[in-house]
Amino acid sequence: MKLKTFMSLCAVAVFFGCADEKPMTPNAPNIVFILADDASWKHFGVYGNSAVNTPNIDNMAKEGILFKNAFVSTPSCTASRSAILTGRNSFELEDGILLGGYLPKKFLTYTSVLEKAGYKVGATGKGWGPGTLFGRTVNPAGRPYNDLRYNPYEELFCDSSISDIDYAANFNNFLFDRDEDQPFVFWMGTNEPHKPYTADFAATQNIDFSNISIPDFYPDNEDVRAEIASYLAEIQHIDTQIGSVYEVLEKHGKLDNTIVVFSSDNGMPFPRAKSNLYEYGIRIPLIVTWGNKIKKNRSVDDLISLTDLAPTFIDAAGLSIPSSMSGKSFMDLLLSDQSGQVRAKDNHVYTAIERHGRQSLYPSRSIRSQDFQLIWNALPENNPIAVDGGPIKDVLINNKVSQPYYYKLAIGKRPEYELYDVKADPYNMDNLSEDPLYQDVLYELKSQLFQYLELRQDPRITGKQDLWQFSPAFILWSGEKGSGVNYAPNAQGQNIPPARMKRMLIEYYRKNEYDPAFVSQVMDRLEQNVDSF
Repeated sequence: MKLKTFMSLCAVAVFFGCADEKPMTPNAPNIVFILADDASWKHFGVYGNSAVNTPNIDNMAKEGILFKNAFVSTPSCTASRSAILTGRNSFELEDGILLGGYLPKKFLTYTSVLEKAGYKVGATGKGWGPGTLFGRTVNPAGRPYNDLRYNPYEELFCDSSISDIDYAANFNNFLFDRDEDQPFVFWMGTNEPHKPYTADFAATQNIDFSNISIPDFYPDNEDVRAEIASYLAEIQHIDTQIGSVYEVLEKHGKLDNTIVVFSSDNGMPFPRAKSNLYEYGIRIPLIVTWGNKIKKNRSVDDLISLTDLAPTFIDAAGLSIPSSMSGKSFMDLLLSDQSGQVRAKDNHVYTAIERHGRQSLYPSRSIRSQDFQLIWNALPENNPIAVDGGPIKDVLINNKVSQPYYYKLAIGKRPEYELYDVKADPYNMDNLSEDPLYQDVLYELKSQLFQYLELRQDPRITGKQDLWQFSPAFILWSGEKGSGVNYAPNAQGQNIPPARMKRMLIEYYRKNEYDPAFVSQVMDRLEQNVDSF
């Protein structure tokens, strides 16, 4: 049988196969998932950063397992959260990969699987999003618990960038809002360290500017240090909130049978990081505690994708993992006594990006092994994504002539293929794709990458990438101001009645003189993905 035919048959099994249901394990563990917003792995004390003080996160590693090589599916918030919830690659989720899109209801989430089994599901802070809840009655991360508010910096700043949502207090309310013995799964999504930042907040957190390590792809100057200091200050705020969450668990007597996971949806919100497939965009912290159920103070080197979280949570509950999930349970790593490389065979992780906002279209795919990373830029003629303006981005642009090297690294055009030795080149700066000494590595990783993308039916590979151009939610998100369709849903997601949305779209298309054939395709997708729910 030809490889392509075999791949196609496998893809059919992957997408339409289903696992037999089985009952939840008695005394199934509770799950608390804490997700930072825009934090790279390098910016926590336990990961070797001496400029930031994160005692609670560091203590998590002592009480549990530190994963040294964890990666997101996509370094963009909506897409990353879609992949976490569904256990699927973001490119498998249609509109779920788009910032401001929606997560089609046909894609199962671990929260829905656990809720069906009897778990109480809730969330606080930033859940799935930003996006629109077409076909869903509640945010897929869980019913929001955001009523309790507290601003610890109210006396210091009139307008603080720190969210006033009291994450731990809302978690406490959630625990009281359930049957005494009912297992629970809770999502705590911090709004930090996402921009914007409050001027001088770093000073209140005693961040030592002189001790900050600047990545080699940025120039080292006062403006760069100041913005990274603001980012680190918000990470310290997260650390305080995590300490409060553990206090709530202890008061309720739930520490021993609760899996607590800390991670981030993508890397730091600066150029060549967030929305880019380089290490500082895709590599994130991952720490897991589980009372005395797992051996403590271990560090694991195995590669983990956050698509593995959903099947792991379901597996921990003793339930059947849906065959549609591309992620794999890492319960074996949790229950092992070993540190270092636990699994005998080295695995790979896959990452992807399509766009971040309407204009920033830069589709890329990546495969990462322990030693190398290959990036495929599908449209290298486009401009790379350099999201989130601020001092660092301003420095790169303003010094384009005097320091072209840094500008080119972050914002300049890139070749179709990039190959990096991630151990010798941790900042992904020396592209080896044309080096004669690395052609065998290049060929092997290209073969593995494209076989995987075909197996998982990536629309960018199967010729169906136009579906991302015809997303009604994406067009609504990007509507021009004053058009009547400048609908910007907040982080918890909103819903628009389909009939009203159709009227808004038609008005927008008519005003902007869209091609009728394009409009027809958008409306067809609307009928398929909204009205059919």
